[in-house]
Amino acid sequence: MTSEITMPKLSDTMEEGKILHWLKRPGDRVRRGEALAEVETDKADMVLEAFEDGILKEIRLKEGETAPVGAVIAILAAEGEELQASGGDAQPQASGVEAAGQVGQPEIEHTDRAEGFGEQAPVAPSASETVAHRQGEGDLAERRPAEFDATRADAEFAADMARAHEAAQKQPIRVHAALGGHRSSAPSAIIAPPAASEASPNESARRESQPQVHAPQRIKASPLARRAAEEAGVDLAHVRGTGPDGRITKRDVDRYLREQQMFRHRRLVSPHEGTLGSFEEMSKMRQTIAQRMAASKREIPHFYVTAEIDMDEAVRLKESIEAAELFDEDITYNDIIIKACALALMRHPRLNSSYENGGIRIHPDINIGIAVAVEDGLVVPVIRECQRLSLAEIAQAAHRLVAKAAQGGFTSAELSGGTFTISNMGMLGVEHFAAVINPPQAAILAVSAIKERPVVRKGQIVVGKTMMVTISCDHRVVDGVVAGRFLQELRRFLENPASLLLE
Repeated sequence: MTSEITMPKLSDTMEEGKILHWLKRPGDRVRRGEALAEVETDKADMVLEAFEDGILKEIRLKEGETAPVGAVIAILAAEGEELQASGGDAQPQASGVEAAGQVGQPEIEHTDRAEGFGEQAPVAPSASETVAHRQGEGDLAERRPAEFDATRADAEFAADMARAHEAAQKQPIRVHAALGGHRSSAPSAIIAPPAASEASPNESARRESQPQVHAPQRIKASPLARRAAEEAGVDLAHVRGTGPDGRITKRDVDRYLREQQMFRHRRLVSPHEGTLGSFEEMSKMRQTIAQRMAASKREIPHFYVTAEIDMDEAVRLKESIEAAELFDEDITYNDIIIKACALALMRHPRLNSSYENGGIRIHPDINIGIAVAVEDGLVVPVIRECQRLSLAEIAQAAHRLVAKAAQGGFTSAELSGGTFTISNMGMLGVEHFAAVINPPQAAILAVSAIKERPVVRKGQIVVGKTMMVTISCDHRVVDGVVAGRFLQELRRFLENPASLLLE
């Protein structure tokens, strides 16, 4: 029995999606909830997950192609069902001799040692290996780790493996399990250096007399960075990585492209005509931001309420938590503000609502979105049911989402269902700003920097640490007095932050 995999609606406004990269290939076993493909939507690059167990039988939408929501993009067969080749996407068949392995092919040695993610890209099993596995000849599944069933082809590394083919004929290839916690669980391969005893005296003398030519080391880069570099024709050797251990991220590639673009623009400057300027096409994410924000300002009657909050006690609490090392995760000011907002929204649920079809829907759960800047715009990942989470749990969820924003691969659940949004620009030193409501939500809180300012306490002017916050509200849902009372409640929690550890 087969079932159809359709293009899902991964965001509230999504009408179509584009397949960026298939993470599985025809013939691969798929488990429910396992990542099938990376999909570009109007919000961000997301991960399409399998809705049931089975075998990926056919891929109908190729990488780089676009299809509307609901269109069939792949076929999933039940386990044990006979698979048939489907166009160019099916695995090629091979003879029994080819399945058993060709003469002269390199010996494969297996090891369970996991390499750092990004150091070696995953490798697709060859056609002969695939057929041999299915026919029971040279059963690779018994010699590989349990993760072998989750292998997938990686087109980004195919070219490298082709160039290394000739060298691999003479040297063993060590195959090991990739880290299962990452999106790829396919085996990786590295060419083993020849043993020192293999070099003859004549060969050693020849090496000493000739300049040493070292094989280029594989550049550490994330899959998104490799794809972005390939699409833009960028040599990753020219890009400076800012990730762990110098790993190149997509943000590094984007920054390199901007620097190159600025350099080209400077060359367009004429002493007589001035700057000729440039034209940049909007990405799908940027287009969506433009449409949604224009519609928000056009259709939602915004009003704004600002309050100044004494943050001296909150600063002391954060420093005390850090000194005592109470939690595994570092507690940031943003985590403290999220927790305080959740408590304030419980007392003023009107701010945790939406305007829908001439009515007001008050949401039972407080799902707070945190606006996170990415290279091409803004994403708002959501922390769900904040009213039930402790400060430490909120910090853990927030840190995971912020880290994921730099790498990409959000799921639709992580970017949808928000009922209230916080936009924090305090880390940029911004003293005051107002944010645009993220529809269909009724409000958004703009958080500014904590600054030292003169304040009056007990009739004396002293230096205090204060923070400006501005809430933008939908006047169809909320009146000014409700917004003001919400900010009073928020101030009460932030100026008495010990209560955040008890709630």
